[in-house]
Amino acid sequence: MVTLASHPLAYVIQQIKWLGVLLASRGMPRWLLESHLDLLYEELSAAIPKRRIKYRKLLKAAEVLREARHDWVSQTDFETLAATFAANSGGGLAHGGEMLVSAVCDECCGITKAVPSLVVWLGDPTRFSAQWCAALNQTLDNARAMAARNGSPSANLEVSAGAA
Repeated sequence: MVTLASHPLAYVIQQIKWLGVLLASRGMPRWLLESHLDLLYEELSAAIPKRRIKYRKLLKAAEVLREARHDWVSQTDFETLAATFAANSGGGLAHGGEMLVSAVCDECCGITKAVPSLVVWLGDPTRFSAQWCAALNQTLDNARAMAARNGSPSANLEVSAGAA
């Protein structure tokens, strides 16, 4: 991802969107990529301050992913849903709620495998307690209901249903 910063912004965003779809379709919600890009920008800028402007392209790509998520669930609601999951799940995996809500947003953006690819592991009753699995299902239901109220069917549809 660091090498992308040498390319034009449009190319960086195109590649990050592609990677986001690929990863979300395989169980890694785009919120994680967004978070990694933010952190990568901070660390690279601290290590090589003279290239900070160049590295801002990574930050911009993270913003594009964030905006797509916010088309469906606001940051405040995202944090509330994630915190409610953490409180109700009994613990077990840091940021599980954020991953669930992000996967719902990714699904709303047309990445049809986003939720099933995550839940196959994150909702596995052989790995997680019944309390965890119940909180997971409730969080998915709540996030989908919120996204349906807040989102626009034309907002950031990035992939066709068959492509993800």
